[in-house]
Amino acid sequence: MNLFGTIFRELKNLPSNSADARLIRFRISHDEIAFIEEIHTPDQFRPKANPIIFVHGVDYADDREAISDFIQPLAGACGLGKSRRHSEFYLLTWNSMLFSRAAREEIGFRNLRRLVFYVSAFLWWGLFWRDAERRAADAAATLAGFLEAGFSNGFAPTAVTHSAGALVWARAIKLLSERRKDLIHHGVDVGRWWNLQPALPASAFCGKGDYAAVADLYHGARPTHVVWFSRMDFILGAFYRLARRAPAMGQFGSGNGRIRHRDVTWVTMEAHGNNVLMRLSGTFFSRARHALRVDARVLGLV
Repeated sequence: MNLFGTIFRELKNLPSNSADARLIRFRISHDEIAFIEEIHTPDQFRPKANPIIFVHGVDYADDREAISDFIQPLAGACGLGKSRRHSEFYLLTWNSMLFSRAAREEIGFRNLRRLVFYVSAFLWWGLFWRDAERRAADAAATLAGFLEAGFSNGFAPTAVTHSAGALVWARAIKLLSERRKDLIHHGVDVGRWWNLQPALPASAFCGKGDYAAVADLYHGARPTHVVWFSRMDFILGAFYRLARRAPAMGQFGSGNGRIRHRDVTWVTMEAHGNNVLMRLSGTFFSRARHALRVDARVLGLV
């Protein structure tokens, strides 16, 4: 494989990448996940019960990869789908791949070979990340349409986001609050948000941060917004810091005292993906499962 030839080809093709965002409704039964339907337009989004919307981060090849890496570990660890609470589950899936399928096939599935490729692309990491953020913004615009339909029908959704999924959600709420002040404003229930290792600047929810107004919408007598962060997170500490030239919220927390924080450094260690929960054993897995179940109960997910 010609490493740099592949990298330069990927850079050239960046502007043609589209977000292609859509909702997928699914159900969870006995830790198994089954697709129900794809939803492409807001008028098709008609929840009949509490909607729980998952939003994945970057570098997922397809929705099934997001399900296996992001949702299944959470469902298995905290009992999603086993609660008597009637909920509908959705995944907002979007084209979040840093590199194309063709590049992935050239790289192969060997971890060492993939690591060599990613390190070789390090000098251009900012370009790849900014293009992923462009697609995240497009996905947020699509999500805002779905959320508008949900709020208009009296449903305040619960968000479960990971990594750059936080950017998609925060931007969608911001867009909707700016154009539909009658639907989203202080004093209105905007739902709950489980924000796992967010790929956002650490200052995004504070002062003049880009999404400080969004964070202020999540308030109440009970916690409605929980942020998980790990000080050892390798992806956020290395790649995100290089691309954005700013510390990540998912590594250091948000600095906003009104948000509930959970430091999971000694649970997830250097890992960034939620599939780490599938690898933990003994005491570490027990601690991770307990933390997940506590926050899931706090946010009314189970």
